[in-house]
Amino acid sequence: SNLHRQILHTMADLGSPKVESAQTQLEALNPDVVVIPMQESLESSNARRLIQDYDIVLDGSDNFPTRYLVNDACVLLDKPLVSGAAIHLRGQLMVIRPHKTACFRCLFPEPPKPEAIPSCQEAGVLGSAVGVIGTLMAHEAVKLALGVGDALTNRLLVFEGMRSRFREVPVRRDDGCAVCGSTPTIRRLVSEGAACTVS
Repeated sequence: SNLHRQILHTMADLGSPKVESAQTQLEALNPDVVVIPMQESLESSNARRLIQDYDIVLDGSDNFPTRYLVNDACVLLDKPLVSGAAIHLRGQLMVIRPHKTACFRCLFPEPPKPEAIPSCQEAGVLGSAVGVIGTLMAHEAVKLALGVGDALTNRLLVFEGMRSRFREVPVRRDDGCAVCGSTPTIRRLVSEGAACTVS
């Protein structure tokens, strides 16, 4: 249902798990890459296990519960996070270095109310907007891995696809943040909010 915003899957892959078609495509592009497919949903019960072995985490999920869960897990595990999202013709991106820079909760302390979240059918997203944000996420991850350049920390990069413009919104770490502040109230992972649903 979302092939328009995918580059690792084709019509020939319909009916097979995305992790399998992604692995096949990535290994065909570069036989030296090691792909470890994990066919399970990210939940509070498994997030630590799924994230703990990695040096950098990229989150391009399409719902708020997952975005908050990944943010919280990365902060609790002290893992750099590249967080990006797109909807309609817009997108946003930021890099999080836990306990050093603003995290997702510093910027958005609470998930939106379920009635404020449109269904995926109502919202929609242009595949090219996802491509813009995804490419920038990869760019930031490579910079982090190499230790070069200025990471997109304490800044939210906003892409306005209708006008093909970028703008930066400065953000700062909130000392009162529930997960990364000086007296955090979130010390274990919990799922919250409502996902974008198909109606």
